Amino acid sequence: MNLSHHGGSCGHSCCLRVENMSVKIGTDCILKDVNLHVHCGEMAAIIGPNGCGKSTFLKAVNGMIPVVGGSICLGGRDVHDFSRKALSREIAFLTQTHDVPPDVTVRELVRMGRFPYRRLWSGSRRKDRDAVEGAIRAVGLEAHAGQAMQHLSGGEQQRAWLAVLLAQDAPILLLDEPTTYLDVHHQLRILDLLRRINERWQKTVVVVLHDMNQAWQYADEVVVMKDGRLVCTGPPQAVLTPERLWDVFAVHTDIVTTCDGRSAIVVLRSDVSLQTSNLGKT
Repeated sequence: MNLSHHGGSCGHSCCLRVENMSVKIGTDCILKDVNLHVHCGEMAAIIGPNGCGKSTFLKAVNGMIPVVGGSICLGGRDVHDFSRKALSREIAFLTQTHDVPPDVTVRELVRMGRFPYRRLWSGSRRKDRDAVEGAIRAVGLEAHAGQAMQHLSGGEQQRAWLAVLLAQDAPILLLDEPTTYLDVHHQLRILDLLRRINERWQKTVVVVLHDMNQAWQYADEVVVMKDGRLVCTGPPQAVLTPERLWDVFAVHTDIVTTCDGRSAIVVLRSDVSLQTSNLGKT
């Protein structure tokens, strides 16, 4: 299975460029003049308060919702110029929630990732079968390939969905909070797997995370959003400063160094005065 799709310079479709993008839903402006350049092979984490537009941003990039201003380009071509199938060969998107019949097996689920390459009425090809089996091996679910999804743990189910993205073999992976509802062990296992996919197969990964320490540890670039705008982007150590985390999340933090030389963000407290001022209000 070839999982080394589209490495290289910004002329390739693995390079994502968003310029002055705005999105409205109804009369509400959800995103305002967002500018972002994600280079080929980067792992970028998007963080920000609830409701700041993170999920909307991913949907817009995936061509699922229209923009009212600006552009979203892959290798210089606007995403809205692609057909649905053609765009699916360039971008694989894992949403927060997944609807699948409970009796579907892991292998049947992963086969869905080959949709962009199938022709009407065509049967399963050797290339598709190899891609499916290779994706299942890549996430370590060979022993569960014939099992129904309902019998898998939450972490195993999420790895099965990652296998769907790998089978799709797109150069860009978008993931909306892939660690939600998982315990810490399985959160880190998913992020370790994502990092291996990013490094070994040069996939460009854009992932929405809630945990600022996970963004600090795993991302090459961190994108900070607030109120529908991009606040800043850059390497974790440059972006996730105590001052900025206070401005965006209203939490007091500190950066500590462990005995093995690693660093991490420690949340000391939230803005208690803001919380208490709202007590008793209806």
